[in-house]
Amino acid sequence: MSVLIALILGVIQGLTEFVPVSSTAHLYLAQALLGIRNDQFALSFDIALHLGTALALVVATRRELLAVLTEAARWSRGQPARDRAGRAVILPLLIGTLPGVFAGLFLLKKFEEMRSVGVIGASMLIACGYFFLAESVAERRRGTERTLDDLDLPDGFWIGLAQAAAGLMAGFSRSGFTIATGKLRRIDRQDAARFSFLLALPIILGAGLKALLDLRRSGSPKENAGLVGIGFVASALVGYFAIRAMLRFVKAHSLRPFGIYLGVLGSLLVLSVVFPGLLPFSGPQGGAPHPDAPRPSITAGPARR
Repeated sequence: MSVLIALILGVIQGLTEFVPVSSTAHLYLAQALLGIRNDQFALSFDIALHLGTALALVVATRRELLAVLTEAARWSRGQPARDRAGRAVILPLLIGTLPGVFAGLFLLKKFEEMRSVGVIGASMLIACGYFFLAESVAERRRGTERTLDDLDLPDGFWIGLAQAAAGLMAGFSRSGFTIATGKLRRIDRQDAARFSFLLALPIILGAGLKALLDLRRSGSPKENAGLVGIGFVASALVGYFAIRAMLRFVKAHSLRPFGIYLGVLGSLLVLSVVFPGLLPFSGPQGGAPHPDAPRPSITAGPARR
């Protein structure tokens, strides 16, 4: 892997993790278009991308995180709330995290085995329809939206379930599915996005910390550590600005533009399976190897997951 490719992949991860277009699907397409095989897309680099986006989340949502942590401490001492929104999201965040943990521990490997260009394309088409459905329902309920202050346990559960589904099905888009579900729950779009980003942090950090242990055991050489650092910095910087841009965008715009994008790209991916050779990476075998297949670490050694 070259420095340029490390930079490109870091930018793609940072941008598509928070913009509702599916980071897993876009990293898959990037690997295929750039001709990157699984033995070049090492586990340690994958870790760096996700830890970079986790850092971006912490920095971009630091005020909300501080409010939640402060209110959790006050709540544990039986003190009244000073920040109503910070207090209100504590239990929904805990409940919303559980479906993602369950999916990651017990279902993810099975769903990864079923992933392909066609499945990703079909998932994008489903996400397109879901975004349009959520916006259509929200428009009919205009004027009745709730804020983070009003978040309840069912909100946390359903949005968490959407996050888990998106984690299993590449192409769904985690941020898009959670924001859309928040809209269906009558939550203001910008507050739905804020809750979506807060909900993502435990899952990204949990996966990143586990993977970090694998990285430390891999004994990566210095030159490979440099590529890992480039991916980390790129995903962190781009991720931070992507979060800020998304929060501004959803304040005045719907998810429909992202739905249209996913609909077009998903249609092309499905057609590339029906008509091999339609896209640069399509072919008789359905494209490049899946990016989530077991990969070796940066150093020569057995593949780990």
